[in-house]
Amino acid sequence: MHIPIPAFLRNAMDHSASINGEPFDPAQVPMLPPKGRYTTVHYGIMIPNLPEPFRFLNMITVLGQPEIKMWRNDHLIKTTARDTANLLVGTGVATPDHFAGYSIEKDCEIRPDASLLRFGEDLTIAGTYPNFTAKRSNKPFSYDLTLRATDKIAHFADLIGGLYDHWALLCEYEGVIEFQQQKIPVKGLCTFEYARGVDVNLPFRFFTYQILNIDEKTQVLFVDLLGPANSILQRRAYIRSLDDHGAIYDRHISFDVQKLDDEIKVTPEGVRMKMPKRFSWLVKDDAGQEVITIDGVANGDFCYGMAAGYAGSYQYTGRFKGKNIQGTGYIEYMDHR
Repeated sequence: MHIPIPAFLRNAMDHSASINGEPFDPAQVPMLPPKGRYTTVHYGIMIPNLPEPFRFLNMITVLGQPEIKMWRNDHLIKTTARDTANLLVGTGVATPDHFAGYSIEKDCEIRPDASLLRFGEDLTIAGTYPNFTAKRSNKPFSYDLTLRATDKIAHFADLIGGLYDHWALLCEYEGVIEFQQQKIPVKGLCTFEYARGVDVNLPFRFFTYQILNIDEKTQVLFVDLLGPANSILQRRAYIRSLDDHGAIYDRHISFDVQKLDDEIKVTPEGVRMKMPKRFSWLVKDDAGQEVITIDGVANGDFCYGMAAGYAGSYQYTGRFKGKNIQGTGYIEYMDHR
């Protein structure tokens, strides 16, 4: 049983609902590396709906290990938590080197304005809004991508007192993936994400985040975040497109897992969890009319390293605003209950 937190209390703790729908303003929204009270920063690029066998691609970076247990990788710390970064480069053809830890001081190059983020020899993200590049070279799975960010932003969190901010920009990407001596051109929609937090342990227990590219212009983001006693900290769907800031739905939403995988995954921190095998979610508008219905079947390609959880892909069928849809979705999932 999931326990909803009253809207007035959620909005008092998290101001993100009041700032969504406004165009992105780089002068007002931070994108800087860890500094001062912000000991942990996350940069991420997530791409769903890639062709087989890739299905998805994510670049999930965390600079400075957070106090939040669901995000933390203690086993990577060799110096200090603040000096420890980690990187997941996940895709459907996961390679043994898809997850790694680094000393920020010794192994990384992080410019103060975040115009260059280099993690060892494994990933370089460069540029300033709205143009970015992401490169991974001389690996079994490599790529060279160019991103153009729009001004369509989804604010996931803007916690009281500046404890935690998290947002995602809708982007167009284009480039080349290289695998097994083949170069595959790719293009489409993705997200560029940023989060920053102070050194506090927020009580998160369950999290799933999913991305669907409905068509060449439209993207849907789905978030389900639970706290102690299955309290619903956030359950939202964000719908946006290249030419529309879209809408946010948070009142009539359900997420159900019909079947879990038989395998129990054990994280490097010793947390045991099962991944979803079949699941569904439904979003209705305030009038009770269906906006989107999704039935998903996981592809079995979950990779560890989405903070202290997993990321992968799934095949979905469903309806979006009355039209039948299908494709390959991106999913992040962790269950610390």
